[in-house]
Amino acid sequence: MSISETLKTGYFINGGLASSTASKYSGFWEPHTSSVDFCESNYLLSHHIVEPHNVWSSLLGISLFGIVGIVYGNPIREWRTFLIYFILLVIGLGSACLHASLHWFFQSFDELPMIYLVIGCLYAILEMDSPTNSPRYLNLAKYLI
Repeated sequence: MSISETLKTGYFINGGLASSTASKYSGFWEPHTSSVDFCESNYLLSHHIVEPHNVWSSLLGISLFGIVGIVYGNPIREWRTFLIYFILLVIGLGSACLHASLHWFFQSFDELPMIYLVIGCLYAILEMDSPTNSPRYLNLAKYLI
């Protein structure tokens, strides 16, 4: 089925218009307060979800990886590893919320955990040779945050 045939069938709620194309269509989360708008057409499949494909890819890609890491990727139950996987879970949820709404609050819920992930990975690398649940640098986590 070609794109023109798909548009004629009414599959897309917004007529398949690109987000840069001016239209009279307004979704649930209008006006968008996020400083970014991604390449996916807005409100393509639903009046309530701005970028549906980015939402499900964030949930299945990033959040699911965090959950699998928490459950199976930490056999010795090291809290540093748990922290990194938990932050990945939060990034996936924040990214899904951002793409669902394009709201400034959820943009920060998406971007700040990315910074925390870098800090958490740096902490895990610096503490790599220390015994399990016995940090070598006692106050390092406090100084990194």
